[in-house]
Amino acid sequence: MLGSSAMAMDLQVLEEEALKLPPLEKIQLAELLYASLEPERDRLWAEKVSGELDSRWTAYQSGEMKTTEGFEFLSRIEARSHK
Repeated sequence: MLGSSAMAMDLQVLEEEALKLPPLEKIQLAELLYASLEPERDRLWAEKVSGELDSRWTAYQSGEMKTTEGFEFLSRIEARSHK
């Protein structure tokens, strides 16, 4: 049981220190911890997302895909939800 108590204290100290981090560093830490849970699945997902982003960027650059200003897009989504 002693090991369990020491680990709980270590986790408490770790949590306290993590909560002191600036927001961006908290996000980075969360991403690292999440990625460590299932690294292969995350790697495959990242590759798929990266491919999709590359495809969309190429379509945008060629004029095949147009963009919408963020607030305009949100307004359209909100209008749809009120129908």
